[in-house]
Amino acid sequence: MRTRIANWRDALRTGFWFLPSLMLGLAAVLALTLLYVDERVDPGIKGSIAWAYSGGPEGARSLLSTIAGSMITAASVTFSLASVALSIASQQYGSRVLRNFMRDRITQVLLGAFVSTFLYSVLVVRAIRGSNSSGGFVPAIAITVAIVLSLISLVMLVYFVHHVSESIQASHIVSTIWEGMAEAIPQLYPSGPGKPLSAQASSQKVVAIESRTINAPKDGYLQTIDLDILLEIAAKSDLFIKVLPKPGDHLVRHMPIADALSASPIGDETAKRILGAFTVGTARTPAQDVRYHFQQLTDVVVRALSPGINDPFTAINGIDVLASALALLARSPRLEEQRRDDQDTPRLFVPVPKLQSILKSSIGHIAIYAKDDPFVMAKLWAVLDIVDSDLTEPDERKELGSLRRDLKIKDAQHE
Repeated sequence: MRTRIANWRDALRTGFWFLPSLMLGLAAVLALTLLYVDERVDPGIKGSIAWAYSGGPEGARSLLSTIAGSMITAASVTFSLASVALSIASQQYGSRVLRNFMRDRITQVLLGAFVSTFLYSVLVVRAIRGSNSSGGFVPAIAITVAIVLSLISLVMLVYFVHHVSESIQASHIVSTIWEGMAEAIPQLYPSGPGKPLSAQASSQKVVAIESRTINAPKDGYLQTIDLDILLEIAAKSDLFIKVLPKPGDHLVRHMPIADALSASPIGDETAKRILGAFTVGTARTPAQDVRYHFQQLTDVVVRALSPGINDPFTAINGIDVLASALALLARSPRLEEQRRDDQDTPRLFVPVPKLQSILKSSIGHIAIYAKDDPFVMAKLWAVLDIVDSDLTEPDERKELGSLRRDLKIKDAQHE
């Protein structure tokens, strides 16, 4: 359940609609509440408040109409600026970085502030009754709050112009990717449910006379695996579940994604519950896919090295951040692929992304496009030296040495 909640929360954060919609609801509640207060506060008390609006009904209507119109115009300008920033980022740094722009709270809050002030003004202006000559009802407190909201929105618009110009800079984009990596790497799944098998426990054999293969329900990318649910199912039904793909892998419909082993027949209901622990979508997400973050950064570096852009300094900036991320990954504790329950019984096999595969898909991929630039190649060699200093496992050092030899061969071929 925690995995599903985290997946939903991530989906809400990357949408432009949720936070503005929430702010719209709050604006409506605020408008109705202040109108209720205005109707019950004595006019003499409101008149004694120096900062409260003191004009007549016609002036109030004109003021609120102006605020509502200007807020819609400002919202249109903001949306246009955001669209331009998204377009530039997509062309310059790749479509994968758009996710970081869509998660930007400042843009979401600003859009929400404009449309909320517009809605607030519309709800308040409809409550004004009468005219200057005949008198009527003027919600002074609510109108004053509308003026305050419009001033706040104006300040936010000025800041947003600065924010947009900063957000499309390469250093800011690379820094944002690094923040996501620094948060994701320490939580490299499956660090939560179950316990890694010790050397003694891993020698235990699973006695199974029945097996059942769970197939992918549709085409798409494996986004998350709810390991809490899988461990619970395995413990209650006395199963051993072997997960086949990793989050981020592309699935084809009816492709095997898990094998369930048991000493007794496995029913359809159990198989359905196992399948429910897998979330398949149309795009990769960083929720459990640490490789996604590295692919984002690799994409930025590779595009910077392309002939159309030819920006080696941005590439070097990205490689510097890549060095930090790979060093953090190299220093992180290694996790066993098998997991056990509280009774030390083997229950799950969950493949974990290996350091060597991430090195090949990042450093190795960049080297293909950097072979003509000796400065970038020197940076890649420096990254490997940094990672090498943090490795302790002989197998990982061997894999790193193999990657070094591959890069050297490419260097020699180029010369």
